Amino acid sequence: MKKILLVLIITSVGAGLMAQQELGTHLMRGVWQANKTNPALLPEARLVIGLPGVYNGLSIENITYSDLVTPADNGGYVLNIDNVIARLDDRNRIREHLEVETFSIGMRFGKVLLSAGHSVQFNAFINYPKTLPQLIWQGNAQFVGQRVDFSTDLQLFGYNTFFAGAALPLTKNITIGARAKWFNGFGDISTDRTRLGLFTDEEAYQLTLDADFRLNSTGSIQYDGLRNLAVNYEFGSFSTQDLLTRNQGLAFDFGLQWQLGKFDIAASVLDLGGIIRWKDGVQNYSLNGVYEFTGLDVAPAIVNKEGEVGNAIDTLLNLYDFVETNNAYTSRLPLRYYLSGTYQLNETWRLGALIYSETWRGETFPAVAAGANVQLFDWLDAGATYAFRNERFDNLGVNTTMQFGPLQIITMTDNLLSALRPKDSNSANVRVGLNLLFR
Repeated sequence: MKKILLVLIITSVGAGLMAQQELGTHLMRGVWQANKTNPALLPEARLVIGLPGVYNGLSIENITYSDLVTPADNGGYVLNIDNVIARLDDRNRIREHLEVETFSIGMRFGKVLLSAGHSVQFNAFINYPKTLPQLIWQGNAQFVGQRVDFSTDLQLFGYNTFFAGAALPLTKNITIGARAKWFNGFGDISTDRTRLGLFTDEEAYQLTLDADFRLNSTGSIQYDGLRNLAVNYEFGSFSTQDLLTRNQGLAFDFGLQWQLGKFDIAASVLDLGGIIRWKDGVQNYSLNGVYEFTGLDVAPAIVNKEGEVGNAIDTLLNLYDFVETNNAYTSRLPLRYYLSGTYQLNETWRLGALIYSETWRGETFPAVAAGANVQLFDWLDAGATYAFRNERFDNLGVNTTMQFGPLQIITMTDNLLSALRPKDSNSANVRVGLNLLFR
């Protein structure tokens, strides 16, 4: 439990600031990675080989590294948890997406392009209330006489993606594409019931916990009594033994591209029906009911001199009987939509705009963006995007495509601020890719 709480506040903020919605790549027409956002978007080549590449994104609401780590009086730096708590909203989200591309291929057979490939992906979603860190670091004395809701929704999971797809012209101007994905999961921590509430009586100082909570795990938690609960989930780690498990699922991508002279319109839906059924090494921990205890301050001194979370939360939760089961469960992947248009202004300039929407864990995350690309040299295309997302307007992105013979090198970020001032940024992302194009 202590390590999970540290992940919520400290580990994610210091993770390097790499944001979930990938916008700039979609507007980079003619690169193989744009096909990831719409299976009907194709490069002009008879054979495409996607070499290893990476996409990494992190979005943290209301907190930056500079909020967490502040200057000390002696000239050093200290963790300033109180400063972080003061900046939080009632509800706060942390989101991460890491994709490591291993290999992909696309080959034309007449008018049809067939494709296949593999990648390793990691997703994280944490939706936590301000009251959670308040209880952990500041104690429950401030909430005497109140019921405090500290319900937290989370999902951290890693999985392999194997895909096969096809794209073909439906008419002279319309291309359609479809892709089937097979998922093989190798680690998950997630909640499917989240209610947790704490009431502190102002006279008897009696604590009442009301709960309808279940935490599911696969390959990530070791349990030997609640006090010895250990989290072994190394976010972003992977070994060959994780390549095939019984944790499996499916999803489908569909896309369309409509060319009207200099105009280009594209629409796609990604990970439709996407689920993973978790079966290997499953453990479920449940609390359901109302529990009472007298005379405990939840967090009298929650951080000791070594910077480790103290035992107050464990002491409280150890009073309650977690029910452990081993039932298989299902988790859903984010469902994503793209609608975009581009206009070829002349031989050098191309303009574009898009609308994006993503649904995950019962929430919707929209974004809009506009961009422009310019062909600076035969071997260099450069572009910029401006986007509104995560309720922020400071999303200026850049991208480049470099071509050296058959070798294509792409770089993209949707938030240049994170590269210039990473400690003061709430979100950022980056994609780096290598392709071989044989025309």
